[in-house]
Amino acid sequence: MKAIILAAGEGQRLRPLTENMPKVMIPVGNKPILQYVVEALVDNGIRDITMVVGYHSERIRQHFRGGRLFGTEIEYVIQNKQLGTAHALYQAKTDEEFILLHGDNIVSEDCISAVLKSEKNSILGIFSKSSSKYGIIQHTGKTVTRIIEKPIGAGENLIFTGIGLFDAELFDVIKNSLDQGIYDLPEALNSIGGLKLVRATDCVWKDAIYPWDLLQLNSWVMKNTTKCLSGKVESANIIGDVEIGDGTTISAGCYIRGPVRIGKNCYIGPNSVILPDTSIGNDVSLGALSFIKNCIIMGSTVISNQASIENSIIGRGCVIDAGFMAMSSHFKKILGRDVIEVHDGGTVLGDDCKIGAKVTVTPGTRIKAGTRIGSITAIKEDIMEDI
Repeated sequence: MKAIILAAGEGQRLRPLTENMPKVMIPVGNKPILQYVVEALVDNGIRDITMVVGYHSERIRQHFRGGRLFGTEIEYVIQNKQLGTAHALYQAKTDEEFILLHGDNIVSEDCISAVLKSEKNSILGIFSKSSSKYGIIQHTGKTVTRIIEKPIGAGENLIFTGIGLFDAELFDVIKNSLDQGIYDLPEALNSIGGLKLVRATDCVWKDAIYPWDLLQLNSWVMKNTTKCLSGKVESANIIGDVEIGDGTTISAGCYIRGPVRIGKNCYIGPNSVILPDTSIGNDVSLGALSFIKNCIIMGSTVISNQASIENSIIGRGCVIDAGFMAMSSHFKKILGRDVIEVHDGGTVLGDDCKIGAKVTVTPGTRIKAGTRIGSITAIKEDIMEDI
């Protein structure tokens, strides 16, 4: 079986995290989202993968290369202009039967298994409370009658996950749709007669629409953490499932409660506290007396002493001076045309930011990549434009 993964888009609603990398390469549990998709395919015996790439495609190629390290063979095709998912899929036109997936969703191997066992021209549907962000599947029994793309005000509904099993005839359907100016796959699929529905109630499919959604994905993948203390651990108190990478030093007096993942060549300063569902990438330095809870901290970031960071996401290569505080609470926020509500969220910091000493950031604040903030400053609103 051949797999085609759509991985060409940016993920604009996840900015500032996607300013320098595509959504599929954002790390959760210290692995890119796309890697979980590849691993689920390999677990189902699929070794032939084509990735449709576009936005910052070099990030994907550098990580996966030819696929050998992941137990598969990967071919890349380019979508030079991100016109839509139907247009993206058409770039990978094949004469074979194939399974289609989106690279920016975490999917369990059970979902893929259920689709592989279905008849051709079948799609996977999952119930979602946020169905207005997706395509709603209308169906009669196991036959799909229509996919309605992103209906306004929809509540809980059966949505199209972007996963399906198809034969090569789909590309004729897509060609006709593209000729009519239809570039999105759900609308193109409405032209297929007898499209079938697969409903796998036990499988897991998760998506991140806004930055704080990534914390939920991170928490879910962290459930599979196993205790592995490969680094140097001084007289620290480590409880539960904690992974510590090679070359990492955990200083004396630290308290770490799993699930927590800490990458390679990190330094965790004395008397720091790291609480569950935190993932820390490679080459990160965390100063003494710091407090980290439910966070994603990406690689090569340096955080000085006495930081307090909760329910936040810190990008790659940031340098943060002493006394940084990223507060967390319930908030509502307007992002574009959407009003979102986050029950417990903190800061979202883009790559390569430099933050001075004793900076405090209000919950729900996004700070664009490369921002410079001076010492003794309170940040109360987004910094997302050039300053």
